[in-house]
Amino acid sequence: MQRFHHQFFDHGLRIAYRKTENPLNAAKVNHPAIRACLQKVGIDEGVELHHMADLPARTGLGSSSSFVVAMLQALYAYQGRFCSTETLANEAIDIERNILAEAGGYQDQIIAAYGGTCLIHFSRNGKFHVNQIPLPASRVLELQEHMLLMYTGIERDSFSVLQQQIDRTASNHEILARMGRIAEEGANWLADEAIPIADFGELLHSSWMLKRTLSDVSLPAIDMAYAAGLRAGATGGKLLGAGQGGFLLFIAKPENHERIQKALPHMLPLKVGINAPGSRVIFARGD
Repeated sequence: MQRFHHQFFDHGLRIAYRKTENPLNAAKVNHPAIRACLQKVGIDEGVELHHMADLPARTGLGSSSSFVVAMLQALYAYQGRFCSTETLANEAIDIERNILAEAGGYQDQIIAAYGGTCLIHFSRNGKFHVNQIPLPASRVLELQEHMLLMYTGIERDSFSVLQQQIDRTASNHEILARMGRIAEEGANWLADEAIPIADFGELLHSSWMLKRTLSDVSLPAIDMAYAAGLRAGATGGKLLGAGQGGFLLFIAKPENHERIQKALPHMLPLKVGINAPGSRVIFARGD
């Protein structure tokens, strides 16, 4: 992001992502999230934006929320304004859920803003509280070594899947309560170094089985792939994001990863790091 001398051109903004836009002002921006972020912080012209991503959208990795959080952070930094982590998360939630009217939860925006390995408690009034799970570096490394992401190759629009989950959730409070208890237990297991990470996979499997009862989050091909991963040595896992595509996460001992990959030859593996800080400005300069 940098200053754009719009007074010399017939457009007020330059924006580059998968497409390139040269709109007159913020209201004329085609990209809905960028338009909403610009209007949220009060920038109408005079800015050049460039966006790059390491992985595609619509794959269950929270990319849309991360994009909005990072965009807001960059715009506030450009203006020389401080924005607290809580405000950053809340404004991203407001943009996606209220302004853009997209279905979904709040966890992606919160994680993108706060970072780390968190247990998030949600209140009925929309408030949230973030607890960072105290993990030593050795435990973080152990968890990373047990994680294996396999790309299904299926990209989907999460909003239709999420809307179905929302509709069914209204009559499935007990399932949500059970999933909440599993989340609490999972945080305790991760913090307890005496519990093998492989056992955490079994807990993740239990949560995934419950989530499948809330909506059609999976597909026959994904169910077959998940079962193949378990047979090849994974202790558990889940499909990330809203469902019906994206990445399958497996928890497995490192020595079983190659066998899982061979069992899923049509899928691409991805090794990831975890426990990164939330949205940060890593480079800035004055005009």
